[in-house]
Amino acid sequence: MRASLVVPALFLAILLVSGCSQKPPLNPPQTPAGQAYSNYSDGYLAFQYPDWPDAEAKDQNFLVKNNGTCVFAAARYPSVPSRALKGRLELEFSSAFGGNGGEYLDFTMSPGGQHFDARTRIIYCNYDTYSLTIACLNGAPDASFLSSASCRKRSLAFVPKTGLIPTPTGDNPSGILQSIREARENGVDVLDWYFGWKGLDGNWSASDYVMEPLSYEGRSAAMVEAIHTSVLPEYPRGYESFDDTGFADDFSDFSAAFAARYKPDYLFVGSEVDDYLYNHREKIPAFKELLRKTREKVKAASPSTKFGFTVTYHDAITHNATDIAGTLAPEADIIAYTSYGYRGMFDFGNVSQGVAYLEGARDVVPGKPYVIIETGWSSSTLLNSSEGKQAEFAREYFRFINSTDAEYVKWWGLNDGQDCTEGAESFLTDYPELKHDDSFMVPFTEYLCSLALKRSDGTPKAAWRVWQENT
Repeated sequence: MRASLVVPALFLAILLVSGCSQKPPLNPPQTPAGQAYSNYSDGYLAFQYPDWPDAEAKDQNFLVKNNGTCVFAAARYPSVPSRALKGRLELEFSSAFGGNGGEYLDFTMSPGGQHFDARTRIIYCNYDTYSLTIACLNGAPDASFLSSASCRKRSLAFVPKTGLIPTPTGDNPSGILQSIREARENGVDVLDWYFGWKGLDGNWSASDYVMEPLSYEGRSAAMVEAIHTSVLPEYPRGYESFDDTGFADDFSDFSAAFAARYKPDYLFVGSEVDDYLYNHREKIPAFKELLRKTREKVKAASPSTKFGFTVTYHDAITHNATDIAGTLAPEADIIAYTSYGYRGMFDFGNVSQGVAYLEGARDVVPGKPYVIIETGWSSSTLLNSSEGKQAEFAREYFRFINSTDAEYVKWWGLNDGQDCTEGAESFLTDYPELKHDDSFMVPFTEYLCSLALKRSDGTPKAAWRVWQENT
């Protein structure tokens, strides 16, 4: 997730100081009469730039022009979130972005005792961030041409109601961007990602890296954890439970800030909260109040975002705990169900049960809008399945989305995890004895690491070919 950020304006100042062939006048004209402009386009990003002599391009700069008084530079920052670059520039120059879409920054600098006025525009385009900057000596530049910049998105056809979490190859976070692109290229309508509050508290870096590309070409969803299935996650600020005094206020403020920053189409509080509440029913009122406060603030921050919570279907049916979803439903716009059709100890031998579980979710809270936030099928022979059975379920998945009233149905995920031991153990913090019980841990980790459409190294399974045939 790291990338080198060379502040473009500093490069421009150095170029001007070293590149002027003559001493500039004290008040040089900054808007030459009849200024000519040329056009740049790479098929996605397009902009005008002053028709001045070329100057040397360094670092991320790919186009630099210098007339001896002013310099224009265009720079590309591959895979860098636009907010990361904006934050660096604001910090560097003690100024704030504004203007159309918050894309413009006006600032001054005085390297070598010479005064520069500058304007930069930041644009996110085709999954990269670009800066277009003009800086001039001793006077404000004519930066009106920066408004000519535009970005054309790819022409992609999405299959309505398809969903996918873009898990990367080899568990490598740097591969998330490629997985996002590949998912969109293969017709995915809704992409999502899961976040913990503790990891984002006071630092949006991780979510900036994911959410901007996630929502760039299509619909997006996000889940923030207040519960981690059957256990509680680690919280920031010393909280130990969601019913602690002050938790609901702080968590709802965080969730509203997340919604305001990214404006996802869907925002859920999770995950699979019924698995925990089934064993802690005395805490259901506190969780319902948490949802009420959070929904109120999220809707104020991003009115178009649909707010909900996540519960299981498969476990709720087993535990006779579907009432929990009904109790919480009034505090949500929409309910998100996970639905996995295994039997017993993760036995994926019966595809028809997986289909029945997909179809059954709508009846838990009749009439309430819903999504299937997780489904899929193991490809592991260890779990009484195969790549062939997984492909059979994939065909049933596409038949289902063509008839369901669910708003979308998400498959978990694009690429299998390489090692799911740590992930498995995260669900067992209250059950340490299970971490050393191979009769549980072996099938559990196999389940977590065999649901995706492709293997951990990115090679396709038969189910991925079914996906491509239907998109």
